[in-house]
Amino acid sequence: MRRVIALAAAALALAACAREPVGPSAPLALEQVRPFPGLVAASARRTVLELVQAYADAPLDGGTALAQLVTGAKLERWVYWLGVQNAQFPGRIVGRADLRHVRFDGLLPVPRAVGAQVTLGATVRFTFTPNDGEPFERARILDGPVRLVSLRPGDWRVVDLTRDGVPMSDGIRLFRDESRTRDGVSVRLDSLFMFTPNWQFNLAVENRSRWPIRLDPDATGLYLERSDGSFERIAGVPSVALTATIPPGRGLQSLIAFPEQGSAAGRSLVLTFRRDGRALRLAFPLEDLVSSVPPPPPTGEAPTAG
Repeated sequence: MRRVIALAAAALALAACAREPVGPSAPLALEQVRPFPGLVAASARRTVLELVQAYADAPLDGGTALAQLVTGAKLERWVYWLGVQNAQFPGRIVGRADLRHVRFDGLLPVPRAVGAQVTLGATVRFTFTPNDGEPFERARILDGPVRLVSLRPGDWRVVDLTRDGVPMSDGIRLFRDESRTRDGVSVRLDSLFMFTPNWQFNLAVENRSRWPIRLDPDATGLYLERSDGSFERIAGVPSVALTATIPPGRGLQSLIAFPEQGSAAGRSLVLTFRRDGRALRLAFPLEDLVSSVPPPPPTGEAPTAG
């Protein structure tokens, strides 16, 4: 049980927004920033410091402070699903930040906004204490560039950062209108977080049938088609909430984690639910949804665990 909880907790994905961030609807003009180089450097560094602490504090406030420091679709979805993951962990999570350095590198050109880059050296460590197991720790290494955009003089938001030597924007896939429905049961894929050593699918399930449903973990997994036409099942670890019974007319948001894959080719995510003694299978072929995967972490940057 401890291994299952550990893997589910370790599946937490960090992510960020696009590599070419698009600024807010009323961005700051570059001319407004250049006359105040001291303010620019100090305020950008302060935002990064606040982000590190807000990430460590996310288990306590549900990510409220963190959400106020980011912008862009990818980072915003990361913060949202971080809150879901933390809320569904069966126990207590405590985070602490270890800051080594924060250096302002300079301004960056970004579409319709003013950008900046800060080099960060920090680790955020989380101690997970399950209700029915021994505590364990997971470290998120945040060494590398942090990219920001400015809303107004002295006011910045983070749009990308580095985890384990890889830009976090490389590890996020957001899906649009990607859902499957069968006999009143529907599953919508929201996003996929691809961070060593896991792939984490974030999803919403709705039960509009007349019977309660329950995930069948033994028939759920990533299915890899072999050259002879047969399939290999790769088992996953669903969050505790996803394994609970879903009554008629109810739904939930949850996640399921798998060992990281080198490619999406030939793979399908299959979720199987049991309803009134019947199996309902909902399949998502991944080859067209995930066209690329992030590069492996550089040597020496791989996470110690999870």
